[in-house]
Amino acid sequence: MTAAVALTTNAARKQEFLSILACAEADLNRLTRSSATDVESVARAFKSLASQAEILLQQAAAIVGCIQQESMTTALSSVQALCQSVRQSLERRLEAATAILRTLEDEENLLRQLMVVTQSQEAIARHLRALSVLTNVEVARLGGTGGNFQLLAQELSTFSKSLARQTVELARDTEGRQQTIAHTRKELGASLPRLRGEMARMADDIAKTLRVIENSLNQQASLPQQFQRCTEDTAQQIAGVVAAVQAHDITRQQIEHVQHALQLIGSRIAASDLLRSEDLPAAYAGLNIQICQLKTIQQTVTNWTSQVRRCMDGIHQLSASDIAGIGPTVLRQEEELSSDLAHMEHLQQKSQEYSGRMQSTLGELSSLVELVNAHLKRSQAIRDRLQILMFNSLIEAQRLGSRGAVVSAIASLIKEVSEEWTAIAERSRSVLNGILSLAQRTTTLMEAFSEASCMKLHDDQTQTAAALDRVRSVASFVAKQAAQMQSATDTMHGSLATVTATGKSLDVSFGCLAGLLHQIESLAREFERNDSQLAERYDAAEVERWLSPFYTTEIERTVMSAALHGGAMPVVQQSFAGNAVELF
Repeated sequence: MTAAVALTTNAARKQEFLSILACAEADLNRLTRSSATDVESVARAFKSLASQAEILLQQAAAIVGCIQQESMTTALSSVQALCQSVRQSLERRLEAATAILRTLEDEENLLRQLMVVTQSQEAIARHLRALSVLTNVEVARLGGTGGNFQLLAQELSTFSKSLARQTVELARDTEGRQQTIAHTRKELGASLPRLRGEMARMADDIAKTLRVIENSLNQQASLPQQFQRCTEDTAQQIAGVVAAVQAHDITRQQIEHVQHALQLIGSRIAASDLLRSEDLPAAYAGLNIQICQLKTIQQTVTNWTSQVRRCMDGIHQLSASDIAGIGPTVLRQEEELSSDLAHMEHLQQKSQEYSGRMQSTLGELSSLVELVNAHLKRSQAIRDRLQILMFNSLIEAQRLGSRGAVVSAIASLIKEVSEEWTAIAERSRSVLNGILSLAQRTTTLMEAFSEASCMKLHDDQTQTAAALDRVRSVASFVAKQAAQMQSATDTMHGSLATVTATGKSLDVSFGCLAGLLHQIESLAREFERNDSQLAERYDAAEVERWLSPFYTTEIERTVMSAALHGGAMPVVQQSFAGNAVELF
């Protein structure tokens, strides 16, 4: 129906006007009834969503608090300190092992020199055995006249056998130690470059892993806070919807007030004389006021129905899936990091194994030093005995006179052997001093493998183990909470279908406001066409006294004042406290 229908008589116009007002009043009555159930349904749904959002906020706050309390960066710092300690420890050990390797090479050279000395001593021992045989032959030739020379021959024979036995023993032990040192040197020479390369690769791998984890944790640590902020915004939107829906009772009263006002206007027109009485300007003013009131109601409803849609969009986007991925991701990264640390610990143990082998080699070297030292002492005794043998031979040759020429020659040979032995003994002493010096240097280098040098490393390992335990605990807590949060958000998403259907029904219900406004505005324009002076002839104070008893909210009073006196219409703003204040 349209209010612009041409009216042929005032009576017809009056009747048409009253009919349009009655239809508008009936439409408002239907709007009130049809929207009541939907508004109540929306209120219940959003109250439920509000309680679910509160649970999500509590869980998000718990996750944020847990992450902040057990800071992931603390764990990373512990791991970084451990990696630094392990790297420094391994580097010190590698440097010490490299220096020991060079020392072993020097020791191997000295042992080769000692082998040469030993071979010379073996030659002297063979020479003495030959002299022993020659002495025995001379004793047989001299017969009874040999006297003390026979005792000299026996002593020389015994001494040569003892010297040969000692020399063979020294040569055998020297060769055995040389083989041990050569084996250790060969093994270290082959293993150290691999260990150094493996350590460098591990250091790079751990550094890369730490950077990845740090970036990941920094991103993931912000996810619960982002979710918390998003949930807070959504909860605020829900609270706004709940407040607006609860305040819809005031909007319903406003609609009822417009109905009553339309009834009054209709009654005033019905009592007028063919639309020419003084009641018409007041009716026209009242009609404009209802137009403004309906526009205000329309804007209010549009605001909170729009907020319902925005809130639904926010809930639809609300998801804990990103947070749910934090726990498994952190646990997976922690496992990778733990694996890298275990590999690094394996390198540490491998370097410690080298320490044991080098300690064993040094033990062999130490026993060799003791053996050579003992041999040097015997060498001094051997030289002294050779000196005595030489002097006894000279004395015996002098006693025999012309018959002692061979004995004199034997004495000269013993003297040569003594001098040669003395020179060889000095060479042995020089080699021994070199071995002692290298052994002392190696002992100093071996301090890098001592337990005392690993104290900080052990402390860092303990702290890192505790830090990684905290990381696992936090990740497990986050995973558990996030699973519950995701379930809650899924439930909220499931509730949106019902809310969406109800929202569409509300849109249909309140959509009639546009048609009502069009009808009433058409009537107002029709009045203006019939009497262009209507707007100037009504008494604003009288109209206000006439309609004000029905307006019980502040915004209704403000709208009426603006419509009567030409002021600015109030701007309807969405408020989480409602959409108006009821005065009485």
